[in-house]
Amino acid sequence: MNTLTAKGTSAFYRGPWRYISIIFILLVAVGGGFYPIVGLVVPGLILTALASNMVSRRWFCRSACPNGRALSAGLGRFSKRVSLPKKLSSTGFRQALCAFMLFCVVNLLLRFGGGIEAAARVFWAVYLVSIGISIPMGIYFRPRAWCTVCPMGTLQSTIG
Repeated sequence: MNTLTAKGTSAFYRGPWRYISIIFILLVAVGGGFYPIVGLVVPGLILTALASNMVSRRWFCRSACPNGRALSAGLGRFSKRVSLPKKLSSTGFRQALCAFMLFCVVNLLLRFGGGIEAAARVFWAVYLVSIGISIPMGIYFRPRAWCTVCPMGTLQSTIG
């Protein structure tokens, strides 16, 4: 099933998973500053998304992504619910953003690599940047506006 029904969509944003997603985001965002190893959750999410894409295209984005769920649950009341401009949702922009973020990760890993803790800190920092971009986007546009341009979703679509 590629789309959620209206009833399934509302259930997706309510209940315990909503709170678990928000707590997860906060634990990774804050916890990574104190315990850099927490940043290794990020490549785990990436690998899970890519693996699930082999079974069902963008299933992870629809059903398991804690960021999308937390954005929907946390920003629903504050969002202006404005559509993204066509340029931001275009395939070219999304792929360019994905390539840029991948370049940043590889560059930072090469510059600061040399250990698991350094790699974890790089992934944590990139995660903070994506959260820092997704929250204002969710307020100004729609709660899950970031999901439209998310490099992970773009990578899934490109590979899928």
